[in-house]
Amino acid sequence: MMQDMLHNTTKAAALLKLIAHPHRLLILCLLLESEKNVTELVEAIGINQTAVSNHLAKLRSEGVVEYTRYHRVLQYRLTSPEIEAIIATLHKIYCSD
Repeated sequence: MMQDMLHNTTKAAALLKLIAHPHRLLILCLLLESEKNVTELVEAIGINQTAVSNHLAKLRSEGVVEYTRYHRVLQYRLTSPEIEAIIATLHKIYCSD
C-alpha cells in the first residue's frame, strides 16, 4: 500500500514538474480548448516557433500530447486524461470570470 502511494506520488510530482513552466502550461490550456498547430500556438502565446516546438517535443516525449500530420502541418492535441483533468481544474480556478 505505502509503496503504491510512493510510486503514485512520484508520478504525480513528475507530471506537475512537467507542466510547471508557464509556456507549457499555456500550451496545455490552449490545447484543452481544441487542437492547434504550431503557428496557432506561436501566435497565441507570443514566443518564437523554436521555443514552442521544444515545449511540444518535451510534452510529446512524456506522452501528454500527440499530433496528426496534415500534409506539412502538425495538429497537436492532449492525450493524457490526467493532464486534461488538471488543466481543466486550473482553468476553472484561475481563468473563469
